[in-house]
Amino acid sequence: MSGSVRLEDGTRGELLIDADGAFRATRADRERTGRVDPALIRRVLAGADQVPAPAPADTPAAGRRLTVLGRPGQADRQWTDGTAAPVPGSAAVLDALLAQALGEAADPAALPAALAATEPAGGTARSAAVVGTVAGRAAYALVEADGAFGLTALDDAAPLGGSDADAGLAPTAVALGEAGGRSLFAVGSTDGSVQVWDATTGAVAHGTTGGEGAQSVAALVCRDIPVAFSAGQSGDLRAVRADDGRVLGTLPTGGRGATALRAVHCAGVDLLAAAAPDGTVRVWDAGTGELMHLLVGHRGEVLALAVLTVDNQAVLASAGQDRRIRLWDLATGQPVAELDGHTGTVTGLAFTTLADRPVLASCALDGTVRTWDVYDGRPLNGWPAGEWLTALAAAGDALYTGDETGRITAWDAATGAPAPRAVPAGRPGSPLAALAAGTLHGRPVLAAGFGDGALTAWDAATGAPFLDLPGGGGPVHSLDLTADLLVCGTAAGAVRSHRLTDGTELPLPVPHAGPVAGIAFTPGEQPLLASAGRDGAIAVRDAATGADSRRFATGCGPFTALAATEAGGQPILATAGEDLVVRLWHAVSGAAGPVCTGLPQAAEVLSFAVLGGRPAVIAGAGDGTVLVWDVQDGSRTAELAGGGAAVRAVVGREFDGEGLLAAGDAAGTLRLWHLASASLLNEAALDGTPLAIDLDEAGLRIVTPGGAVTL
Repeated sequence: MSGSVRLEDGTRGELLIDADGAFRATRADRERTGRVDPALIRRVLAGADQVPAPAPADTPAAGRRLTVLGRPGQADRQWTDGTAAPVPGSAAVLDALLAQALGEAADPAALPAALAATEPAGGTARSAAVVGTVAGRAAYALVEADGAFGLTALDDAAPLGGSDADAGLAPTAVALGEAGGRSLFAVGSTDGSVQVWDATTGAVAHGTTGGEGAQSVAALVCRDIPVAFSAGQSGDLRAVRADDGRVLGTLPTGGRGATALRAVHCAGVDLLAAAAPDGTVRVWDAGTGELMHLLVGHRGEVLALAVLTVDNQAVLASAGQDRRIRLWDLATGQPVAELDGHTGTVTGLAFTTLADRPVLASCALDGTVRTWDVYDGRPLNGWPAGEWLTALAAAGDALYTGDETGRITAWDAATGAPAPRAVPAGRPGSPLAALAAGTLHGRPVLAAGFGDGALTAWDAATGAPFLDLPGGGGPVHSLDLTADLLVCGTAAGAVRSHRLTDGTELPLPVPHAGPVAGIAFTPGEQPLLASAGRDGAIAVRDAATGADSRRFATGCGPFTALAATEAGGQPILATAGEDLVVRLWHAVSGAAGPVCTGLPQAAEVLSFAVLGGRPAVIAGAGDGTVLVWDVQDGSRTAELAGGGAAVRAVVGREFDGEGLLAAGDAAGTLRLWHLASASLLNEAALDGTPLAIDLDEAGLRIVTPGGAVTL
């Protein structure tokens, strides 16, 4: 593409796409960037009138304007709704891209990732602190924005452990808790990871690595263990047991993540291939973690991988944005062939057999399916199969394609004619994002994933669907089948594992798709560690081991704060979000509880307390207001005005039947209120921003970036 394309929408925001496909979507409260495939721009321009449109002086306040600038040999052109030259209908894909880019990661996607990929939302590291106990001593944990952290006794400021800035953290939240007979220290980070240490010994207890989610997945039975491999847009690859979620380890990619993964067993070796965003492909022995090959040759992202195993030999096919398919001998890592013919980004690869010869099939955004002789490296056939083909799978003598409309089509692999196979209807209006083939009880099966997060599986021989799962965790990005499991990676960063037989979901530990907004340990005999993210998800796991990880995709938008308590013998969570609502949740089941309203601005801090003999949740808002609600019914019991600066720490306690509440704000002011009368008892200026407050009979102790002070 040459020149630039700009869509201005007075209501929804602005989208600018430059000559190399990079885009920026903006509105008053948000900005996101990413990349589009040239096929998207070609569709927009093909549907526009070739006669230069007049350029109105002003865009209607709530209208749209489309501008195309700098195309060689063409005049600059502009269309504006409400004029004689309205924005053409082909620009609908730009409307979809603008809405998708500025929405939340878990929202349904109107465009598949092959056409438009949004970069992860960035987060800002910040200092955070919490008061608790370490080895029975009252203590506080303080983590600095540069990643250094320290544990310090509250009574005499004795150091109890810590690190320097080389800890590798980009912190957003911190928590102290007790579990499994140990004092634990947890940190949430900008990359969505949650790390937990033994606060006494400094040993790592458990955690999730960063990497902006887990969009690309592959699955394999490795040494009799079903393994799910996953990778995001950055970070290393992760391996977990696909049946129980136990973390097995990581494979390094230099922090680059992966755009595609493929796992296969060949000649007694479990192989994992991963394509990096720079077009390189790494191949590991998945059992040992040994890097076997680094394959170099592609220019641009690799979006599709497929592996053919014949006896004790394996051939890897790779393709993507450079439109060239490359074949590699996995025994030597040497190139075997280069296949040219597609005129658009290649989005799907699959091996099949015709007349006892291995054949590679491919599909692309040029709307064609092509087949290639693997031994000779020559083209066999090609046919039009749609407009934007987004996925491909092979089963028996049939090929299956999916497209941006959500349609699934079966084709005869030899002739290219529509195959007389029944297939699921797909999901019209939701792009098909991924297809995968496998076997279940000896029968060939296929699975499809869609932009609304739904998953479908069907019997390839009969076409009868046997699994239809609703969306959860965000739009499907990739999926794979192994044994009796379906493993799915989503654009929102979740990894889902389902049993093919009945759809039962198995928990897998994954990072949040974006910064961690809050982290907390629940009290009780079986403590949990909970985290809430900007991705609108709540993750809960066993505090001592990290096992039994569950992820609740709430659909409530970005969270800004989290707190945990126990009420009625049950672990309870409170979340605050950008929707100006505080919500209560059951920490084990994810069941929603009372909804607390009235926040004038989003809350950055939440706290639980027992006031008047009843559990209460306290929120500090961005304008300094502090609100208190009853946990059991969500009714508001107090509203206290601050000084206009955001509340950064808040705590409530009851003494001799009188409730007191202390709050510190970003301006360094501490306020103490009497709750029953809503009267301000004291106000003091602090030397630093209060990050945590402890209130007991001995007085107030406030943790700032400089340490703890007592009032």
